[in-house]
Amino acid sequence: VFCFNRYESSTTDSLEESLSHRKTEKLSEQELHEVSEKLSRRLNELDLMLKSALGGHTREELTDEDNLSQHSDSVMDYRRRKAERDIPHLKYPGRPRSLSPSSPSSQHQLFSELEDKLRSNGTGQIRKMRSQLQKERDERTKKAKMVAKAYEDELRIYEARERLRLSRLREVIKETEQEYKENIFKEPPKMPRPVKVYSRKTTPRNPKYSQWIPKRGTVKPKKAAPMKVRDNDLLFQLLEEFPHLHISHQTMNKMWQQQLAQTEQLHAASGRTRPKLQNEVQQALKKHELLVAIIKKDQEHNKRLQEFKQRICRQKWAQNKVREKRQQIARARKYYEDYRVQLRAKMMRARTREERIFKHLFEEGLEIQKQRLKDLRAYAQEKRAEQRREHQNELESMENYYKDQFSMLAEALSRERQEIQTREKTQAQALQKAKRELRSRMEKEIQQLQAAIMQNDDDTFFQELEAERLKSRLQMASFQYSKS
Repeated sequence: VFCFNRYESSTTDSLEESLSHRKTEKLSEQELHEVSEKLSRRLNELDLMLKSALGGHTREELTDEDNLSQHSDSVMDYRRRKAERDIPHLKYPGRPRSLSPSSPSSQHQLFSELEDKLRSNGTGQIRKMRSQLQKERDERTKKAKMVAKAYEDELRIYEARERLRLSRLREVIKETEQEYKENIFKEPPKMPRPVKVYSRKTTPRNPKYSQWIPKRGTVKPKKAAPMKVRDNDLLFQLLEEFPHLHISHQTMNKMWQQQLAQTEQLHAASGRTRPKLQNEVQQALKKHELLVAIIKKDQEHNKRLQEFKQRICRQKWAQNKVREKRQQIARARKYYEDYRVQLRAKMMRARTREERIFKHLFEEGLEIQKQRLKDLRAYAQEKRAEQRREHQNELESMENYYKDQFSMLAEALSRERQEIQTREKTQAQALQKAKRELRSRMEKEIQQLQAAIMQNDDDTFFQELEAERLKSRLQMASFQYSKS
């Protein structure tokens, strides 16, 4: 609790300090707002990246499946066309043909080249798909690492800022505690008493500069302004409400000690772990109230200075009048002494009653303040528990969402792997079937040729060849003649 004289002497310094604290608070609130916006942006970007990655992967899987199906269909069509093209070349007429050594070997080479091309194309497509899948996995892991690193950097920066701000707040709290401890051993501020000047009723008085003596009568009560009591200003505000009340030093010291114990208990309770944003809001409200109180006290101080100047002017005017009215003062001295004795007796009776009322009022104010703080703490605990539950529900929903997405991705990969295996099996079976058919045809044709060679003589065979050659020449000649 600050003393009255200390407030009068250090109003300007406290104003400057409060303004600087408000500026730092505004900066810290802006920084927190920017950090929260950055984190929300990062979370949105992560969700978009995951959605785009999952959507792109499904599209790539569909396109790869279509390409594979088209490739397999084209391969099967190519095989059919090749077989249909090769079949008339492999068929031989009923009459014997010449055994040229190049025809079966060239067919075997073509078949082997075709088989190698098919294998190389199939394996190349599979390798490309596997390499693309591996690249996508690497890119996802890199993106996840980059995002995790960015989150860690942001968290470290935020922790460093919070530590710096907490260290500054601790220093301010230490300074205020030191000032409280210094003010404990000082005496409570003595309230000034008004100087009363008495004169006869017959003398003319100027109503502007006349002294007012309180009298009992029916006075209309004024509406009291709403009273704002802070943590450490209860006794000070009560003293301001009762400025002419005289309190003994023992009771005043006892009340000061009770107020100090109350403030220390409040500071110890408020020093517990609370959410950071709630601490910042409470600190900002306290500083705002402190600034308003300092401005009000500055205005009151200026008002007191004006009253003090007016009082000096009145005293000078009274001294000038005293020189003219010494006889009146001598006559009024006896009345004044009698009135002072009576008033002292009356005030001594009233002091004990007023002191008892004031003490009771102070204790009730402390109890009200304690109850209010208990209610605020219970409300804050309920809010913290509710925020904790909401945060836990959000984390669980996000975890379930990502688990579902990863399970869907794993199922899609397993389906793709099974389809690739089935296609490879069907291709291998088709190749084996084509090999068996070609081998059986080749064996049949070789057996037919061997049988034809063994049955016919060489002369007739060569004569037939010569006849066919002449026949072909005659056909060519007739064709050229008809064309010309």
